[in-house]
Amino acid sequence: MSSLPVEDAEPVSLSPTLIVEDEPAMQERLRHVLSTLGCDENRIAVTDSVAGARQLLDGHDYGVVLVDIGLPDGSGVELIGWLQANRPAIPAVVISAWRTEEVIFAALRAGAIGYLLKERDDVELGIALRSIEQGGAPIDPSIARHILAWVATHQPPPPAETATQPSGEAPAALTRRERRILELVSQGLSNREMAESLSISRLTVECHTKNIYRKLAVSSRTEAVFEARRHGLLR
Repeated sequence: MSSLPVEDAEPVSLSPTLIVEDEPAMQERLRHVLSTLGCDENRIAVTDSVAGARQLLDGHDYGVVLVDIGLPDGSGVELIGWLQANRPAIPAVVISAWRTEEVIFAALRAGAIGYLLKERDDVELGIALRSIEQGGAPIDPSIARHILAWVATHQPPPPAETATQPSGEAPAALTRRERRILELVSQGLSNREMAESLSISRLTVECHTKNIYRKLAVSSRTEAVFEARRHGLLR
């Protein structure tokens, strides 16, 4: 599986887990995959709707939420956005059959740290989910190709041209330190790793990252990298 940088690349726990999936067979399949990764059955919660997920999330903490896109009472994208607004410390990973560009980017912009496809076998899903515990952001290979194709067709002019002919929509100028942090973000480094690399505090890294988000008008690492490349701030 491929990985993309996300808003917080710190390692997260797979337990307890909340599965938001309306197909009973897929619910059991995800239970099985999680059990192979050492997750206790008693620490895996399952719901089949957006409303059910919100109810559970209001009263419990989870290491990760596995979200389907098509749910009976709404979209998984809406739930991910709700999570970002109300429980931002709980990461969400999409596991769905949906693979259209519109849905993929909507989920990532909403704050999903990964996007996996149900068509993958249990071993592949297990490997992808295991990477989350190490700070990874698993992206299905075919989804990664969608993203790379999008980036290729939205490439900005060469840096020199961009510098002499700035676009009217260009974001506020980034400082040299902000550009360096953005480069490290694009490489998938966590806040801790960036702090160690630059010999600064993690709090300073977080402050610079917030300034980058504000200047690029984005809310996640993935979107920041896309926007930076679109405006010629990253190669």
